[in-house]
Amino acid sequence: MTETVLLITDDPSISQKVRDACGELETNFEHVTSLEGASENLATTPPDLILCDYATFEVVRDQLPRVCVLLYTEPADSEQAIEAIKHGALDYLVTPIETKILAHHIRKALRVSRDIHVPAVYEEPDDNLAVERIIGQSPAMREVYKLIGRIAPRDVNVLITGESGTGKELIARAILHHSPRKDQPFLAVNCAAIPETLIESELFGHEKGAFTGAALRRIGKFEQCDGGTLFLDEIGDIPLATQAKLLRVLQDNSFQRLGGSELITSNVRIIGATHQPLETLIEERRFRQDLYYRLKVTSIDVPPLRQREVDVVLLAHQFVARYNRSLGADIRSFSPDVLPALLKYPWPGNVRELENAIKAALVVARGSVMQLEFLPDHIRKSVRSRSASESSKKHLTTGSPANEARSIAEKLASQPTLLGKLHETATATVEREIIRICLERTNGQLAPAAKMLGISRTTLRKRLAQYGIRTTTSVDIHK
Repeated sequence: MTETVLLITDDPSISQKVRDACGELETNFEHVTSLEGASENLATTPPDLILCDYATFEVVRDQLPRVCVLLYTEPADSEQAIEAIKHGALDYLVTPIETKILAHHIRKALRVSRDIHVPAVYEEPDDNLAVERIIGQSPAMREVYKLIGRIAPRDVNVLITGESGTGKELIARAILHHSPRKDQPFLAVNCAAIPETLIESELFGHEKGAFTGAALRRIGKFEQCDGGTLFLDEIGDIPLATQAKLLRVLQDNSFQRLGGSELITSNVRIIGATHQPLETLIEERRFRQDLYYRLKVTSIDVPPLRQREVDVVLLAHQFVARYNRSLGADIRSFSPDVLPALLKYPWPGNVRELENAIKAALVVARGSVMQLEFLPDHIRKSVRSRSASESSKKHLTTGSPANEARSIAEKLASQPTLLGKLHETATATVEREIIRICLERTNGQLAPAAKMLGISRTTLRKRLAQYGIRTTTSVDIHK
């Protein structure tokens, strides 16, 4: 199916170049002079890519948050373009731009659009449940989508790493959905939630009488999941004894139930996940190195939310839409101060924390607009604290020469041996360092250094001799 590029502009020169670029790519080209001029069914059948300016982008982002957008801007508008990229635009092109370069950027953007909409979706087994999607247009998540698309069709074990709350199980289910085993059993086991004495029985099963309380035979997860996919969450918490048995399954697809002698075979694809650095656990002899290499045939590192700030906004909208009705809220938009606050907060609990924060806000929300006061206290306090810190840093940076000079003066004044020589020492200290810096920047050449300092070369030579600074074509900065 041919992809569609929609250009929104009233500039005929831009229109012609985009038309020519789409012609080279054999891509459908549509052009409107304003978003109001677009077809009424734009929301139901959106284009694969939109090209527009910054002013139009804000409207596009509100109406079509899942459509990829390229900005075109004049050089003077780059600050606005960068802000737009922080809020979801893929890239910005500075006009005028050659047709071939434009075609290259459109081709890349269309590839990203495919990655976003195809590899990242999986359906819940229950058709009555809403389809859950991996939300994200940040560069880090686009790389994750690409990896899912490459890894899923290949029947190899996968290790998913990332901080708690980043959505590792969601990634595992996306891999399942696009794998040859998607119609086979899928079981998830949280290894950290199962007591050490029971984990082996949970995974491999046990025979009747294998241990006190084992009144019946139990079929383990590997046996239940034969032919399918087993997701082992927090795999770093598996005890060493069980790791040895898991290694054997990965090597020859065979195991024995606890307390049994029958050799059972099971063809299972393993997707492991952990928030712990397994390399460190290996050094501490808490995780087997051979098991690590068996698991990590391929790997995906899920980025923390603080590295995906564009996605914070998309996720916030998604969670509001998901929980609005069930929590008795009717939020339809965000007040201007809410989204900046969400972007400033570091989200140590990642996507899970953001989801819970939005749910908490919806519980106390009133009216149709999400207000800053609805967010949990710890988020509002953190944002205020970070804002105050940034303001303080900005103030210090603005007055940094004076602050640094005061710092030097205070250090000199605190030395009793300099009593009566403070002016002379301070002057010499500052003059020596400024001469050295100027010589470093001019690669030791006296004429340009003297010009920077505003003194003659003769005076500069005297100062070099006075302060013992040696230089030929470069300054001896270690003197």
